[in-house]
Amino acid sequence: MGRKDDLNQLVNLMTKALRHRIGSLVNPDEFYAGKYAKDAENIFKEAEKVLLKQHWNRYDKTKIKEQLTKKLKKELTEKEFLDNKKFEIMDKEIEKALVDFELS
Repeated sequence: MGRKDDLNQLVNLMTKALRHRIGSLVNPDEFYAGKYAKDAENIFKEAEKVLLKQHWNRYDKTKIKEQLTKKLKKELTEKEFLDNKKFEIMDKEIEKALVDFELS
């Protein structure tokens, strides 16, 4: 895979993982919260494998953040069953993930 494909795969995996993490945080009393949290961790591990395939420059990091923010906002908008608090914590969770992956 090329750099662009890896970038897209990384963004897709991070989006899915963050959607699950946020879902588990905003609706902690729901039956799926624990499963969502565990799924998020597993998906982040997959994303980390993709992350290690490339050396990401500043331009890549900016593009990853932009795409991640756009995709995650779209996906969270579609998940109407999640509490609207999801948008309040979205940016914080994105930033935390980017720092964890040294993409910030």
